Amino acid sequence: MDFEKLKEIRNMGFVKAVGFVITEIREGYARGEVVLTEMHANPIGSIHGGMIFTIADNVGGSAATSRGRYVTTVSGNINYLRPAMGCEKLIGESREIKVGKNICVYDVVITDEKGTEIAIARMTYYYLQPVVFD
Repeated sequence: MDFEKLKEIRNMGFVKAVGFVITEIREGYARGEVVLTEMHANPIGSIHGGMIFTIADNVGGSAATSRGRYVTTVSGNINYLRPAMGCEKLIGESREIKVGKNICVYDVVITDEKGTEIAIARMTYYYLQPVVFD
C-alpha cells in the first residue's frame, strides 16, 4: 500500500474545505489535525461538534482504508468530554479494534494541542471495493 498516495486521496474534498489534514497513515492507524479558525466555532465560542465528529470520521475512515479497501461509515458514536475552547489545534488519532471480512471498528481520540482529551469516538465501517491508484 502506498500510504503517501492514500494520504493525498484522503485529504481531498470536504476535509480540505474545512482545513482538516491527515498527517500520518500506516496499516490500521491514522492521525490527522486541523488548525482552528473562527470558521470552526459555534455560537458560544467552542469548536462545533460537527467539526469534532468530522475529525473522528476521517481519522477512523483513513485507518480503515489503510487495509487496502475503501470504506463507508456504518455508524459512529462520539462522547464529547469537554468543550474545545481556547484551542489552537485539534488532533485525532485512531486505534484499531476489529478488522473483519466486511466490517471494521476503530476508536478515535481527539485532543487539543496540549494533549487534553476533547472527545472519544467509536467508528464502524463497511468495506467496499479495493483501493486502486491511477
